[in-house]
Amino acid sequence: MYKRIPNVFEKILLVVGIAIVMIGYTFIHRMYVYSGSVLTWDLIVSMLLWLISLVLIISLAVSENVKEELRVVAENQLSELKLIKEELQLMKRARRK
Repeated sequence: MYKRIPNVFEKILLVVGIAIVMIGYTFIHRMYVYSGSVLTWDLIVSMLLWLISLVLIISLAVSENVKEELRVVAENQLSELKLIKEELQLMKRARRK
């Protein structure tokens, strides 16, 4: 099994994602308390923007993970193609003899 080490971008993305979750929740909770526990349009817009930013961070993390996994798959396929090429060359040599 291949164990992948997170790169710098993923580490930064993790820190930014956690910060967005914590700061966004705190601000939305403060807006809710200041509005007198009443759901206002400003609060709804803030919640939707916060959720959109969370979805964006999650999609960035998923796409980065997919990119890294595809790199590993491409490297494995390249090594298999090299082995196939060597085997075909050996078969050609065997036919000539």
